[in-house]
Amino acid sequence: MKEWIFASMTGVVALLMVSCSGDGKYKAFAEEFATAVANGDRAAITRMYPDAEKAESLSVTYNADSLVITTDEAEKMTTLTLGKGIDLLVSENTDGGYVIQSSHGLFAYPAAELSFAKKTGQWKEGLTDAEQAERMADKGLADYLFEEFNNKVKSALSISSTGTWGDDYYEGEWVSSKGAVFKVKNSSSIDIPGNAWSIIYKEGYWGGGEMATEEVPGIDVKAGETVTVRTKKLGASMESETGQRLNIKGITKEEFMASFLPTGNEYDEYVKNNGKHKAVGESLSFLVEGLMGGWATRLSMDNNSGSLMYTTNSKELGVGENENRDVKLVSYDPSNGRLVLRVSRSDGTVTGDLVGTYKNGQYKGQFQNVNGKSSAFSFK
Repeated sequence: MKEWIFASMTGVVALLMVSCSGDGKYKAFAEEFATAVANGDRAAITRMYPDAEKAESLSVTYNADSLVITTDEAEKMTTLTLGKGIDLLVSENTDGGYVIQSSHGLFAYPAAELSFAKKTGQWKEGLTDAEQAERMADKGLADYLFEEFNNKVKSALSISSTGTWGDDYYEGEWVSSKGAVFKVKNSSSIDIPGNAWSIIYKEGYWGGGEMATEEVPGIDVKAGETVTVRTKKLGASMESETGQRLNIKGITKEEFMASFLPTGNEYDEYVKNNGKHKAVGESLSFLVEGLMGGWATRLSMDNNSGSLMYTTNSKELGVGENENRDVKLVSYDPSNGRLVLRVSRSDGTVTGDLVGTYKNGQYKGQFQNVNGKSSAFSFK
């Protein structure tokens, strides 16, 4: 947990003035915790709530008069609602004290970061604070989206047709033009701003001197659209040679973030393509590659099932003979990354288990086959 713990509190009364029987003990505990947050008392906070270490910051708005206490006798758990969506799930220690098992609405994030997470699906309603903190700790989504956008721009634009004639030209012993004309096509499903590209146009005379250069600024191109641009300074003639190239500059991250319109599915796509697990307790979705028993191997997972492809005689994927296996999730413990997957043939015959640790997009361990033999693997 970072040092910048912050909180706002209203209506907190002295702890000694609260009854220590019945609900009074819960009120005293709630006030003690809120006071610790307000004072930035990290030792007290983590003693009362060990998982608070996973937070970047904490925020509490608390009024003793509005505290709601809800007890589940069957589960031996009590929920303390402090106000404005903050719930603490509390259990009793063996010594008669209390400890916070989980919370909702207590962990806080910068406004811009939280807004981006909610728009892209990285923020998911219903998760506990600790579960959500794991999703929010992955800071790579914005960079991934930015890089993906610029990569799509590079393959999306093309010069579909070129012409060396402008609006006016003269016929005689030579022909000239006031401007070269180009049609540029966007073959993708994304709109591309004009500042992401330009055309570099060159013109010179056969056998004489250096070629003059003009950069033709790009214009906004909607998905699937073709636009027309032209030079302003240079033209062409039958006595000249010309050349042009599409100059894909891309846009800056600041420009991308300012114009980005999320659909809400960005985080799921990011998870699927980058080998991150979606959240604590949820299904795993990733694609990783590496070596298993010395042979090149690719493992893909989606919704608790996937496939394992490996070469039988090469350390490079796509070289040699390939074998494919079905994979299903056996168990996964997000607290320590322990992941067990069962491997079987297409007819359902189990061939063994992948047993290892999956963290930060890397999966390392041993493949234990049904005959007791094992092969080390390292995927990322």
